[in-house]
Amino acid sequence: MRSVTSTLALTLVSIMAVTAGCGGSGGGGAAGTGGGAAGMGGGTTINCNAISDPIDPTALIDDMEAPDAAAAMQGGRNGAWWAGGDAESVGAFIRPDGTVDAEAIPGGRCGSMYAARVTGQGFTQWAVLTVSMGWGSVDGGADNLLPFDATGRHGITFWARIGDTSTDSFRVSVSDKYSQPLGGFCVDGPTSTIDDACFDMFTVGLTQLSTTWKPYRIPFNGLAQRNFGLKRPALDVSSIYTIEFAPAPSTTFDFWVDDINFY
Repeated sequence: MRSVTSTLALTLVSIMAVTAGCGGSGGGGAAGTGGGAAGMGGGTTINCNAISDPIDPTALIDDMEAPDAAAAMQGGRNGAWWAGGDAESVGAFIRPDGTVDAEAIPGGRCGSMYAARVTGQGFTQWAVLTVSMGWGSVDGGADNLLPFDATGRHGITFWARIGDTSTDSFRVSVSDKYSQPLGGFCVDGPTSTIDDACFDMFTVGLTQLSTTWKPYRIPFNGLAQRNFGLKRPALDVSSIYTIEFAPAPSTTFDFWVDDINFY
């Protein structure tokens, strides 16, 4: 379906040299199988305490306050943010294209001053904002994306909003060793089939996206595949490579995400 691994790998070479480190109004793709993931808040008032799990520094994926493209170096992770889209869509654009440094939130949000943002339009196949879990070599091989063992974690939390001209159709997906080509189990490229193709990640559509910040709590067991590739009974939480946010094809998008954590 798509192949972003090599492009992302080249981008991360430079990012890994960098050490990374809730009210404003706002300013996203296809629904996942099994229904949408609703925001935890309603109306236009931001509930800064909507996500109130006990503080666990190792659960932090990124709070974007550095602000740079590197994710938080917690729990043994050293990932980074990246955005891109398919090269076949003539006239399409995405900004940023490549590394994604955090952007200032107009007015801030509950004490947070920066968030990841991606804008664009016109991609007929795919566009994505993604955060990786790790980068390095295995057994002396070339540096590349590395999986993270999230055993014991139940899902992810984050805050999100869209701009006023954006689609509200976005999904969040999690890749593991069975959907990521680097895992060695799926097939990436023209020889792949509906039974073995890569990138059939566990995913869910986001609902209630609006120009107001909303908190989301996404349980791993609430995700499902879209059944176009290698099929698995559940996400392999012991080998998470990336968490991805994607707009529906052929849409205009302006998507913000902040304070992403495991829980």
